[in-house]
Amino acid sequence: MAPWLAEDIQARAATSLPAQDTLQAYWSVRASLNSKSTVVLLQNGMGSYEAIQREFYPSPQQHQQELISEIPTFIIGTNANGCLRVPDDEFTTHHTAKVSCQFAVRPSLLNPPPPLPPSALEMLKALSSLPLGATLTNWSDLHLLLLLKLAANAVICPVTALTGCRNGYIVTPPPNDTQQCADVGYYDSMRSYLSSACVEIAAVYARAHPHLHSELTVQAIEEYVSHIAYSSARNRSSMLQDVASGRQTEVEWINGYLVRLGQQHGVPTPVNTLLYTLIKLKEAARYHASYE
Repeated sequence: MAPWLAEDIQARAATSLPAQDTLQAYWSVRASLNSKSTVVLLQNGMGSYEAIQREFYPSPQQHQQELISEIPTFIIGTNANGCLRVPDDEFTTHHTAKVSCQFAVRPSLLNPPPPLPPSALEMLKALSSLPLGATLTNWSDLHLLLLLKLAANAVICPVTALTGCRNGYIVTPPPNDTQQCADVGYYDSMRSYLSSACVEIAAVYARAHPHLHSELTVQAIEEYVSHIAYSSARNRSSMLQDVASGRQTEVEWINGYLVRLGQQHGVPTPVNTLLYTLIKLKEAARYHASYE
């Protein structure tokens, strides 16, 4: 897949590449973007938008006059459709579950915000017509959904990548005839892990997003994570697929994002720190093994 797809790169650009490749891809088209352009980010994890702002448009309030003609409109999306890459064929992906996509315009960092350019309205119309259950929403609703999805990815993806199991591993009791079932503490351990991870994530969100505290309770997060694990129980997470194929994962923008957010707000994140470290070690092991 090309790092960006554009009919006219000065007007519209869309990226569906992994979060870890976003800055490099954005750098390749940065000179062609301006305030008339629209960029769509549709990725796992969070932090790509903020990374672009830090790298390319620092201190927008202090440099508003210089940046007002340079900063494009950003549309952020989240995808619940299921996809599975075909082994040994990087250009073939199976659409395994048709669910939904949601998109919203990210509020501008400039004050007052500039009007939406024609390219943004055209892009929103094109996105809403996608045969993927695509809908348009406001930023506050999408932001809440992104935070819930981040929690689900942070809880499910690392465990599946470390164990080689499918998404339902953390919520579904093992079959009676398996070794895991013989271990009476197995299911209780997984439920304890799920609860501990959700408590930690809720604590980070409460400090970082206090206006969403009533909607991002421990119970709400745990129910959402469990729902995603149950509804995608037979799926292999993208992180598991990346690890199995020896690719770099998106852990930096999932658990790593939560660890950094916790550090910024003085909230300890031992669960996410451990998961982040284990996945990075697994990445390093695969990297070194390829040179042996």
